[in-house]
Amino acid sequence: MIATAAVLVDIVLILTHRVRASQESVKDTSWPYMAAGLAGCAAGWLVIGRPETAWDDLFLTLICGVVVASEAAHAARTLSGRTWAGWATALVSGAAAATWLLPDPLPFT
Repeated sequence: MIATAAVLVDIVLILTHRVRASQESVKDTSWPYMAAGLAGCAAGWLVIGRPETAWDDLFLTLICGVVVASEAAHAARTLSGRTWAGWATALVSGAAAATWLLPDPLPFT
C-alpha cells in the first residue's frame, strides 16, 4: 500500500512538471538521482527486514524506486527550486518502493 501511494504521488509530480515545463527543452534525468533512488531501495529493504526477493518483485521495485523516483526527484527539484527536495524525493520514493518486496501490505504485516 505504501509503494502504491508513493508511485501515484510520483506520477502526479511528474505529470505536473511536464505540464508546467512543456515549453522548456527536456533535460535528461541525472544519474545521481538514480543512485539516490537505488540507495533508498537498499535502505528500505534493510528497514523492512530483508525479505526474500523474487525476480518479478525485484523488477517492480527497481522500476518504481530508481526510474520513477529519479524522474520525480528531477520534477521536485525543478518545481520547488530547492536542491534538497530532489534528493529527499529520490530517497523516500526509493525506500517506499522497497515495500513491493513484502509478501503482505505493510500496514497489515
